[in-house]
Amino acid sequence: MGLKRVTKKFLRYLIPILLISLVIPVTETGRMALQAVNGPYEGKRLRCVIALGDYDQLSKGYLTGYNYEMLTRFADSLAGGAKVVLADPRRNYLDSLAQDSLDILVLPAPEVPQAKGFSAVFPVDSQTVWLIKSDYLKQRKLSGWMTSFGATDEYASVKGRFFGGYNPYLKGRKKTDGIISPYDELIKAGAGKIGWDWRMFAALIWSESKFRIQALSPRGAFGLMQMMPGTASRYEVEDLLNPRENIEAGAEYLVRLQNMFRGYAADEEELVKYTLAAYNAGEGRVMDMIAVARSSGMDTTRWDAMTGVLPSMDQDSISLNGNVRHGRFNGGETRAYVRSVLNQFDIFCGISPRYADAPSDSLSTRLDSLPASLPIPQGSG
Repeated sequence: MGLKRVTKKFLRYLIPILLISLVIPVTETGRMALQAVNGPYEGKRLRCVIALGDYDQLSKGYLTGYNYEMLTRFADSLAGGAKVVLADPRRNYLDSLAQDSLDILVLPAPEVPQAKGFSAVFPVDSQTVWLIKSDYLKQRKLSGWMTSFGATDEYASVKGRFFGGYNPYLKGRKKTDGIISPYDELIKAGAGKIGWDWRMFAALIWSESKFRIQALSPRGAFGLMQMMPGTASRYEVEDLLNPRENIEAGAEYLVRLQNMFRGYAADEEELVKYTLAAYNAGEGRVMDMIAVARSSGMDTTRWDAMTGVLPSMDQDSISLNGNVRHGRFNGGETRAYVRSVLNQFDIFCGISPRYADAPSDSLSTRLDSLPASLPIPQGSG
């Protein structure tokens, strides 16, 4: 075999090997160098779990909502988006972190495990910790973003929204500096579609969830506006934990209710009451009330007059009334709900509540993590 032929054959096998070694780093040093250039999270959809449980009390601020927004902002800075869910208490998320099936686990600062193989990063001024699998480049990327974002006016605005708004449970401070909720801009946009004073819309959301994105009722209503899964599906909500999706869908539903009852209410103020009642009890129940009141010769254009039918609607015999389609109805909760929202609106306007004998809060809402069995799609980004 001639030298020229041997050289040609050698080069034919050598060149592909050299190309592969250039394209794919074969050493740990090469892999880390490539990550340092491209970033360890670049182009990846982050998988995040918020596991604050009972630690997230209103006296500490809106910790779940705050972490949700910070996680999505970090993910947006990477252009990969994020899927953020609430923890299932039955799962061991440390195993998920260790196996790289989870990227970030949000925990209360006092409950960070002292286990090897994990690193903790504080999300700026929060009382919580983001736990990640130990990785120098990931920790540097995360800490660097928090440091740079924490120094911006934009972060000051985020902090003000989550820890500087209306919160009667927050210790030692009552002044709100013009902020009602962490989601005032979303609420204002939704109120514009409904045609309400935005503080009325805020009062409804406060009465529903206390501005907590993780609020869950015993009946399965979830999120800021306590939407049932069926209603969420009707308005194509993909992530009820997402404040924007939850509020926008709730606003659309309120527009629908207003259109339904506009022909019954005496004026715009009465229309608001009918709409609040229908949001709480369902439009079918309110239609039953109207039918019974009308058959009894009552005024059906004013909500307070309409509530006069509630004692009779709580009787077993109401099912025999041909005007009633949804059966017996104990409307005491709905009557209290309407009054509580109107009282809260007055508080947000800086005036005394109009119903002195009624609470300014709605009936207590159960605030738990979302159970795995609840059929609500979750995710963000």
